[in-house]
Amino acid sequence: MAIWPAAAHAQRTAENLVTQSADAFGKSIGSEKIGLYNSDDIRGFNPVDAGNVRVEGLYFDHLDRVPSRLVDGSTVRVGVAAQGFAFPAPTGIVDYNLTYYAGKSEKSFMIERGPYGGAAGNAEFKLPLAGSKLGLAGGVGFREMERPEGGHGSFRSVGGNLAWHPYQGALLTVFAGAFTTDSDEAHVTLYPSGSEPPPDVPRRIYLGQRWTGRENYTLMHGGVAKFPVGHWMFEAGLFDFTLKNDANFADLLSGVHSDGSVARRTVIYDPDSKTHTLSGEGRVTRVWHVGDVRHRVTLSARGRIKNRLFGGTQRMDLGQSSAILPDFRAEPALLPQDKDRDHVQQMNWGLAYGLNWGERATLDLSASRAEYTKRIDFANPALPLVETKDNPILVTAAGSFKLAHGLSVYGGFVRGLEEALIAPDIASNRSEAPPAIRTRQVDMGLRYAVTSKVTLVAGLFSVKKPYFNLDPALRYRQLGAVDNRGIEISLAGSLAPGLTVVAGSLFLDPQIVGEAVENGLIGDQPVGSIRRRSIANFDWRFAGGKSPWSVDLAVESLSGRMGNALNTLVVPPRENVNLGLRYRFDLGTSHALIRAQAQNLFNDYGWQVSTSGGFTYSNPRTFMAQLVVDL
Repeated sequence: MAIWPAAAHAQRTAENLVTQSADAFGKSIGSEKIGLYNSDDIRGFNPVDAGNVRVEGLYFDHLDRVPSRLVDGSTVRVGVAAQGFAFPAPTGIVDYNLTYYAGKSEKSFMIERGPYGGAAGNAEFKLPLAGSKLGLAGGVGFREMERPEGGHGSFRSVGGNLAWHPYQGALLTVFAGAFTTDSDEAHVTLYPSGSEPPPDVPRRIYLGQRWTGRENYTLMHGGVAKFPVGHWMFEAGLFDFTLKNDANFADLLSGVHSDGSVARRTVIYDPDSKTHTLSGEGRVTRVWHVGDVRHRVTLSARGRIKNRLFGGTQRMDLGQSSAILPDFRAEPALLPQDKDRDHVQQMNWGLAYGLNWGERATLDLSASRAEYTKRIDFANPALPLVETKDNPILVTAAGSFKLAHGLSVYGGFVRGLEEALIAPDIASNRSEAPPAIRTRQVDMGLRYAVTSKVTLVAGLFSVKKPYFNLDPALRYRQLGAVDNRGIEISLAGSLAPGLTVVAGSLFLDPQIVGEAVENGLIGDQPVGSIRRRSIANFDWRFAGGKSPWSVDLAVESLSGRMGNALNTLVVPPRENVNLGLRYRFDLGTSHALIRAQAQNLFNDYGWQVSTSGGFTYSNPRTFMAQLVVDL
């Protein structure tokens, strides 16, 4: 049983993303994120929409925000960080860690003065029910958000988890949680006219419509079991996830000119859409040693059943408008809509082999058979039922080899079957989801121990996928294929006692090929793509790490982004600097932490561009302060 690692959970006052990150590829705790990548973007693609999400290492079909009281955070596994993972995936994997009782009683609460005057708070607990073997974890949280683009949102989260540890290394846990959104008015999204850059939109002024409050909730429940028996490990996870949008709106400004005038304003009302998925995985793993070589064989079955109500939207053309001045309109009659339905069933049967020869070499091989079926039933009886099937064999190979003391080389090849992104708000076929797509990834690189506490990783990668986006008629369809080629660099570790760094850079060269490029319908660079992203995060705890005081600095630099499909508009580069302070102290027998942070310290103004060409401005300078107490 000693071959199976035990879970480690830190109390809230000890949480620190910089000191807890092993690399610069991506990690989150609560609402905080660090790294080159996150759950929305890995190597230029969205891993969540691709279906590359795990909970405690087990397959999970992610729909939307996981209730925050159920998980401690997530880790991005890509490149060298994916070595040793039995079934890797192109685009990388986002692996969530469940919050559960692990033999220690814990209670904590947090209150926050949020950005722009908002407020947030939560209370969490981990309590024993039968010594160290059985316990309950749970919590509640709220956020009253004052949004950077104006408007207000109310968010609530609740969750609970019952965990049983019958013997060392074993876990059986069941959980349930919910996350709700209320009064979250739709912000405007700008679509510039031709090659004209967007105007300087004033920040913190609400330009949307007061009657576009969005209301939705997510519900998640399930269970995870992990039972080591000698050299065997039996694992299973089952996850039931529901996303329900009672009211959803999009406010789109099309044909935006540099003077702020808008040719057309469209508000889209999407009521009563719903997605439900049941997913999970069962695995049996056998581990044995021959000399100092460790062998691992894993047999896996994972699958999902997904049902979705989509489409049936009400489009309201409000005519000409403004992108720089409020333009409030009277609330129109909001009508019920007939919904289309799609149904997805997928099973993957896989066998994986892993070899670990100490620090000398590793090897991971896997093969799996996917059985995929997607059926779309349109509400319009004149449209036929659409059904697609695919049954590919998916293979992966990865490994590493020690070249010299502290220096190793790694590489891998992965084939995958993934969901394509759904059609964006501006598309004529909004919310329509294409069938699954076949993907491929090749990567290789070097890992070097600069010191015993600092690690440098430098790698090359190529990720190829079919390219879906808007054609000139605004229909979302396949326009070709895209190859995201790039270089990623990570430096992480302790530079000196009390001083920790997490830094990295991504250099990306995405290229689209296909008939749409050859005919001049689109350029060869994807919309919203960047060529470079660089980050540097420092945490300095004074007195060699023993002081109650510490400061943290986060710097992000982004190259220009491609602003339209024809590649005739490039958004200027931008930078962002965050500066924070932590002070730790005791309140009687309790540990406490005060944290303050200035975000976007120099009030940099820049643009974010979606893959469909929608522009939203970056957040202005703001301040945040928290009090965290572990009771």
